[in-house]
Amino acid sequence: MSLNINKKKFSELTSQEIYGILNLRLEVFLVEQKIFYVDTDYIDQLCIHYFTQENEKITSYLRLIPQGVKCSEYSIGRVVTDEKYRKQGLSSLLIKEALKDVKGHAVRLHGQAYLQQFYENLGFKTVSEPFIEEEIYHYDMLNINK
Repeated sequence: MSLNINKKKFSELTSQEIYGILNLRLEVFLVEQKIFYVDTDYIDQLCIHYFTQENEKITSYLRLIPQGVKCSEYSIGRVVTDEKYRKQGLSSLLIKEALKDVKGHAVRLHGQAYLQQFYENLGFKTVSEPFIEEEIYHYDMLNINK
């Protein structure tokens, strides 16, 4: 598998890439984690999309949301890795790349509670008590990103 990171605006994504991204998000969030939510929130069109792939298959993905869209800082969302590709550092690689691209600007995310330590290892600090989002406990987390 190539460890090349793809970074694209929504308008630069191919139809195959969009389909692969949405499929991965549905497979993990809806089928695996049983989160029932509307994934198409019309924020994707404003984001930079980071992903890895093997051949045509999207293996890991996240979106970087511009400042002022969801919160005053940049934010990272929809962090997801195909089950067959987990424990290879792909999500960490994508997060580090996104942080590098907005160096000097704080970045916020809502991390699932079981991933709190994972995000803290990437420089995020927990800035809230646990809260329920889409029926799963999350933490509001912030990376000063200096």
